[in-house]
Amino acid sequence: MRLRLDLAYDGAPFAGFARQPDQTTVQGTLEGAAARILGQPIETTCAGRTDRGVHALAQVVHFDADPTLERTRRALQDLEAFRDRLDRLVGAAITIWQARAVPDAFDARFSATWRRYRYRVADTPALSPLLRHACWHVREPLSLTAMRAAARHVVGEHDFAAFCRKVPGRTSVRRLDTCTIRRAEDGLLHFRLVGNAFCHNQVRALVGSLVEVGRGRRDPAWIAEVLASADRQRAGRVAPPDGLVLEGVGYGRRWPSAPPATVHTGL
Repeated sequence: MRLRLDLAYDGAPFAGFARQPDQTTVQGTLEGAAARILGQPIETTCAGRTDRGVHALAQVVHFDADPTLERTRRALQDLEAFRDRLDRLVGAAITIWQARAVPDAFDARFSATWRRYRYRVADTPALSPLLRHACWHVREPLSLTAMRAAARHVVGEHDFAAFCRKVPGRTSVRRLDTCTIRRAEDGLLHFRLVGNAFCHNQVRALVGSLVEVGRGRRDPAWIAEVLASADRQRAGRVAPPDGLVLEGVGYGRRWPSAPPATVHTGL
């Protein structure tokens, strides 16, 4: 029996999503709690791994469970009751939005057709302490016009090697559908990036370089030069993890997108 979980988490207490020995991770916490309820080992697959300190409002995972085990069968008779038990067991830093049975053809990672990330930047001299682990505080005004001009250079399909942590044997060619920047009602700058997939550190590296342009240290055309160079050393600093949120995952017409439309995420 394959189950899909839609979940959210505050990344601050975790050493990233992926399970690691002797580290508190989202995946390790989730799998441990599900195994306790179902009475069998659980291995999850996620829509997109997040690094230490990165948040999610719309993470999706799937896992397979053997429903012939009596304990599992009883636990999964009522999926809303299972969701509630799991939500309580994983702790306050994780929220389980929804649990549902899905066909074996569904894959949280490979069935996804797009992912949307949001990164928040505060360009004010002072910042509320309530926002310190939810955005990057750069402490100086940023030019929205310059950053928007720079962002246009990265939309489309490119080799993003200059903005990724290199992984041997894996391509860094990705399709970035949109890269928008706006000042929201909360006064923060919201960077939203949508693409089919992202490589390691890609969003944070792009935001870090766009902020260099916003500060006036680089011309907007510099982004195009860095992209064409495929040289990670030429790009700006990687933005801190605090401001990054995985806020949406799409599965085309075949499967519902995340987060569920019936929940309040605070978006």
